[in-house]
Amino acid sequence: MPAAGEQKFIQTAAVRSRRIVGAPTLTVAAESKGSAPRLMLTHGKQMVVAELSSIPISAPLEKLDLSSENGADVTPGAALLVKVKAGTSFDELQILLEPYRTKAALVIVTSSDWQPKFASLAKLPLPAIQEFGEQPERPRAPLVLAKPGSFDRMWTEPDGRIISLNAEVTPWKVTRTWNVLGKIEGTRQPEQIILLSAHLDHLGIENGETYYGADDDASGTVAVMELARLLAKQPKPARTIVVALWGSEEKGMIGARYFLENPPFSLNAVVANLEFEMIGRRDAKIEPDGLWLTGWDRTNLGPELVQNGANLVADPHPAEKFFTRSDNYMLAKQGVIAQTISSFGLHKDYHQPTDTVDKIDFQHLDRAIASLIGPLTWLANTDYKPEWIEGKKP
Repeated sequence: MPAAGEQKFIQTAAVRSRRIVGAPTLTVAAESKGSAPRLMLTHGKQMVVAELSSIPISAPLEKLDLSSENGADVTPGAALLVKVKAGTSFDELQILLEPYRTKAALVIVTSSDWQPKFASLAKLPLPAIQEFGEQPERPRAPLVLAKPGSFDRMWTEPDGRIISLNAEVTPWKVTRTWNVLGKIEGTRQPEQIILLSAHLDHLGIENGETYYGADDDASGTVAVMELARLLAKQPKPARTIVVALWGSEEKGMIGARYFLENPPFSLNAVVANLEFEMIGRRDAKIEPDGLWLTGWDRTNLGPELVQNGANLVADPHPAEKFFTRSDNYMLAKQGVIAQTISSFGLHKDYHQPTDTVDKIDFQHLDRAIASLIGPLTWLANTDYKPEWIEGKKP
């Protein structure tokens, strides 16, 4: 049955986007009109723009010391310079700053603990600025990571000094993406939803080369479609099963983000979301034909699935932070129990033109899909509801 609303299977998102040209700069205004800026930081050198929603920005400086306080009220529209406790991880930082990023115009932080993150962001292309159709972008301040020396210099500036983030940007361009949503209506508890998802897209054609994406994520798309086919042949489940194929994950999880802003059903109804991402090859770090689950220590869902026959283990690549790298993370940040199932063994064809169908291990793919029919049937018919482990919710 259709699940995209208005008796449709397809949810269409119009996306307006523009790209950053060159390196953004962050400046501290001069004391007098016509003078040179007191300080200028350049992306990739003294600072990096970690997340960007709008540009240009000019706002009065305001300081917030969270290294010695639990929090404080801030002036709406300020350029917020934030100190955090030593040892705060980047993931913890994002949670800590969330309430301020809906009030401030710009948030600037620093930590010597994040130098690997700084170096990684400095190498990556800046994400495009995106808006959905004619909808205004939700207020969310860009996040800037400054090197400690530059941050300390800004901290000596008086409150009220104008801080500006600037860059050359391309004109707005309108494109579209599509989500596919279908469902198997539940019987006893139809208002409770088990959401099975994958992303439809890959990188497309770049510099004349086709990036096929056979593993990333045609394999996950096939898994969701096949599981839907098989589950639909069984007696109607107690809970509703929704299958979702997201568009434009590779462009910033656009499809999943659009779904969250325009949900055809209440997100509170989603008992659990399992995203299928790259299950077309075996991972040598786990048993043959086994699968792993991201966020294993964040919820109690994984062990329960294992008790009901799932060949699942914890993600053996914690340093890669895969929990935050697929569409599931968009839902998890909204409170939904949302985790990714995969068997990606860090093969060298990731995001390369060589991720082709001849590399897919179809025996593994078939067995991996088959291994989940029983556990998912149980999940769709039980009264059990997974929960976040205390302190592990994004």
